[in-house]
Amino acid sequence: MRAQISYWDERLERMPQPQLREYQLQLMRTRLSYVHERSPFYRRKLDAAGIRPDQVRTLQDVQRIPFTEKEELRLSQASHPPWGDFACIGPREAVRVFQTSGTTGRPVRVMLGRSDWFENYYQQFSHYRCGFGLTEDDVLFVPFNYGLYVAWWGFQTAMERGGLMVIPGGGLSSKDRLRAMLDWEATAICGTPSYLLYLAETARKNGIDLPASPIRKVIAAGEPGASIPSTKKAIQSQWGAECFDDIGSTEISNFSFECLAHDGTHVVESMFLAEVVDPETLQPLADGQVGELILSNLCCESMPLIRYRTHDLVRFNRTECSCGRTSLRLDGGILGRSDDMFHFAGVNVFPAQIQSLLHQVDEFSQEYQLVVPPQGSGRHLRVRVEPAREGVPRGELDAARERFVEMVKYRITVTPEVEVCEIGSLPRVEGKAKRVIRES
Repeated sequence: MRAQISYWDERLERMPQPQLREYQLQLMRTRLSYVHERSPFYRRKLDAAGIRPDQVRTLQDVQRIPFTEKEELRLSQASHPPWGDFACIGPREAVRVFQTSGTTGRPVRVMLGRSDWFENYYQQFSHYRCGFGLTEDDVLFVPFNYGLYVAWWGFQTAMERGGLMVIPGGGLSSKDRLRAMLDWEATAICGTPSYLLYLAETARKNGIDLPASPIRKVIAAGEPGASIPSTKKAIQSQWGAECFDDIGSTEISNFSFECLAHDGTHVVESMFLAEVVDPETLQPLADGQVGELILSNLCCESMPLIRYRTHDLVRFNRTECSCGRTSLRLDGGILGRSDDMFHFAGVNVFPAQIQSLLHQVDEFSQEYQLVVPPQGSGRHLRVRVEPAREGVPRGELDAARERFVEMVKYRITVTPEVEVCEIGSLPRVEGKAKRVIRES
């Protein structure tokens, strides 16, 4: 592995932690002055908290700054349409616009100026490219229909600038995408974990041997999967390729990637300040404890966010990675989401827990849905699954269902009903899959 390792900025990526903290502090002080001057939203927040940018003299002082919630951004844009009053640039300075997926509420609109779109996105994804081990010899297939969702826009643009050949796969059926991928001899592909697994399923149905294809690297993002060992194993075995986790969001941009060591995901600390807090008390947690990830943009000029609650659950690891990077790692990547959690039968349940167990049952496919009944209804949590392939005997499916129920009962202490649906009946999407259905 050592001979393959490359860095985008070795000085920053291997900087000793004390020096890195000082580097981040100076960037943070500059960013606070910037937002106080340009963003009415942040000027109000900082003034209301009695904080002047020049009063932040240590990284501990940052903890005095109020958190930023996504709902605040929605309300800002509702009150000051269409962009809100948290932006630091005007529409005439923007060159790209996107919006969040809207899976948890009204979408938030995001605009990016030249420096962010052409330089900061490129810098972020260049860290990813080097971490993944992608080079100018690679051919990237992007199976995505472009629109207002940021998804692979920035990744594709940065890979092109980095010298990779890019094959745009939008506007094609899944079957045609697979054939185009083979015809053009792609060596890398990107997508959400659920869609990558669906492509693998489509390949099997059409007699396409993916492990024998030139694809050697799979980049997964947009939903849990690459960070779940059983799902990652399924992707790698079905594609016969190395799978990497790619983490970011529309609002905060691209902050964490998996390297060749596959030992957690690296935070791009030269561009982001990361904290971890208890999601209920919002108090800081020590490294090694699971808590909610808080991020601050250190370089963004368009719509920088300060102490943004991502609601992603993570575990910090600051030991040096075997790849040589000294930056903070998220052990296991994103472990779940505090806002995806649902309370059932006195237990906090995370969809990623169910997904991890399901992917250990060979008789079932990777597709699933969780149907959550109202509290007090007396009905069971229901898990909808599909057989892994045609022709699985009914006896084997019944045994697999009983085994899966026992796994969930033992690991999560909830006894679900498991509904085995027809193959292809659960929805397949390119973007984020909607796994949780809450009944009224």
